[in-house]
Amino acid sequence: MAEIFPFRGLSYNTRIVGGLEEVVIPPYDVISPEEQTAFHERNPYNMIRLELGAASPEDSDRDNAHTRAAAFMKEWKERGVLVKEDRPAIYYYELDYSNGPGVLKTRKGFLCVLRLEEFSRGGVLPHEKTFKAVKEERLSLMLACKGNLSPVFALYSDPGKKVIDSLALGREEAPVASFTDHAGMNHRVWPITDPRVIEEVRGVMQDKAIFIADGHHRYETALNYRDIMRGRHPEGSPRAAYEYIMMYLTDMEQSGLTILPTHRLLKNLGGMASGQFIEKAREFFDIQRFETANGGEMKWKKAIEAGGSLEETTIGYYCKEADCVFVLTSKKREVSTALEKKGLPALLHTLDVVVLDQIILRDILGLSEEFLGSANNISFMHDFSEALESVKSGKFDAGFFINSTRIGQVRDIATAGLIMPHKSTYFYPKVISGLVINPLCPDEEIS
Repeated sequence: MAEIFPFRGLSYNTRIVGGLEEVVIPPYDVISPEEQTAFHERNPYNMIRLELGAASPEDSDRDNAHTRAAAFMKEWKERGVLVKEDRPAIYYYELDYSNGPGVLKTRKGFLCVLRLEEFSRGGVLPHEKTFKAVKEERLSLMLACKGNLSPVFALYSDPGKKVIDSLALGREEAPVASFTDHAGMNHRVWPITDPRVIEEVRGVMQDKAIFIADGHHRYETALNYRDIMRGRHPEGSPRAAYEYIMMYLTDMEQSGLTILPTHRLLKNLGGMASGQFIEKAREFFDIQRFETANGGEMKWKKAIEAGGSLEETTIGYYCKEADCVFVLTSKKREVSTALEKKGLPALLHTLDVVVLDQIILRDILGLSEEFLGSANNISFMHDFSEALESVKSGKFDAGFFINSTRIGQVRDIATAGLIMPHKSTYFYPKVISGLVINPLCPDEEIS
């Protein structure tokens, strides 16, 4: 059961910081070192100082990126840079973005807090594995700042659009925030404070399952933070702020939802030549060959996409040595037999990233877990043209190009309690940090 509530968020005071476009950032895990530096230089109140502060060689247990983030947050609250809402609100949020040349989309969703629960209860469903080191780092930051600095991005099913329609009807005419960010995306936010609208939305959401799209580490970190707070405050209320987590929720049926593919680029492959790989691959795949000249690359790309539209597992292969490219279409029986022997459930057998990871990378190429876990050997890109050019330039030895994971696959796999490989989904655009912060003072309760 999804138990959602409004909350009194901390928001930037634009009279001090200027436009929100100067201070908001993408989630911490997609920010490059170069972007981290640029955000630090952009504005003295940029969210980067809280979410992903700069490290220093002189850092210690008492003075580090996390302690400095806590100091910034305290100072900004005291100076009125961050201002707390007078009343609890659900934040209705519209985002306009481009999904290719001439393709404009609007994603509609809302920010709220959700009561934390263990995955085992089945109300909140993950689909990707997490990493201990990341959760430990995020927990350290959360303990220092005592707040959700950025929301978990999650999905729910609502074919009738009852939730979004209720929020849209309950909003004021003008948004309290409207801006264009550094990537050219347009954001509009309305705090919804009408108790009737809030209760209507809460009622509709009660029987919904919540599917985590992006933010698995943040959710598991919030569970760990909650357990620590329960230990420190055994008298704490069930409505204590730390029993909840800030979430951005959007319905999975809407046209504004986009999942990008995550192509795999490899180097340091060593021995196996392209021709050898193709011959070994024939055991599991039907192979199509395309010349790279005279428009062949475009035909190759269309063939990959055509397979995806038919819900076939089609994987593109490009090797820097070759004058041709290939499309590998899965032989369902052979692939399923091989994956069954590995103990993988049938639901995963048609997932492109599973077939690529288990059959191509591990079995045919013989790559180890250690090899695939190193950023020196494998990189991930979402833009097809950029990934292709990276292989053609010689930066990588080979590239494997896949279609996006379908939203239905995410739903079915999460519902079955299964986990996808790392980098299986890339929900686009990411939900930015800095629109609102959820403070987690142990003596405060959700209204």
